[in-house]
Amino acid sequence: FEALVRMGSPAVPALIQALGDRDEDVRSAACGALGAIGDASAVPALRVHAEWSDAARQALNRLGSAAFPLADAVRQLLAQPDWRGVLGRALPAQSVRDTLIAMGSPAVPALMQALRDEDKDVRSAACEALGAIGDASAVPALIKALGDWRVRSAACRALGAIGDASAVPALINALEDGDWRVRSAACRALERLGYDPPTIPK
Repeated sequence: FEALVRMGSPAVPALIQALGDRDEDVRSAACGALGAIGDASAVPALRVHAEWSDAARQALNRLGSAAFPLADAVRQLLAQPDWRGVLGRALPAQSVRDTLIAMGSPAVPALMQALRDEDKDVRSAACEALGAIGDASAVPALIKALGDWRVRSAACRALGAIGDASAVPALINALEDGDWRVRSAACRALERLGYDPPTIPK
């Protein structure tokens, strides 16, 4: 990262991308480099990550932008498809999820992309946010997420919250899942959809 700092502003896009890395050490180093370069174009990404990262908060303070509004930062990241992974990495922060939920349907493409993230916490958070937004365009992606053993309960809950009848067959299949928690979540989702499933034993 020292070489990138020496490059200055031309290195900023790559460093912003590094904020989407799964490795916390990589993200922290990128924050430090962005703070050292001092390019204001990094503020939105740093502001989002400052919701859960001390390194990002320090970099943001160094740029004198600690008061930058979170909603504006999220909106700017959503407008840059290449930075959606950066936004997804911050999804485990409740404040970031709440901001995306408040934005509604414009946030759905980024959240569906986050369903493919390698981190289960990111995928689970994306399910939660998609369910809260309630946009039926997310249903196919959430049905696919029912095959993801780490987040399938969250996907059931999201499908129940959206309330689209096209999810019923997939949720019925989930009633046979080997995990009682998934069966229970599928049962509750089907009830919300107006389907009366059988009692699911633990």
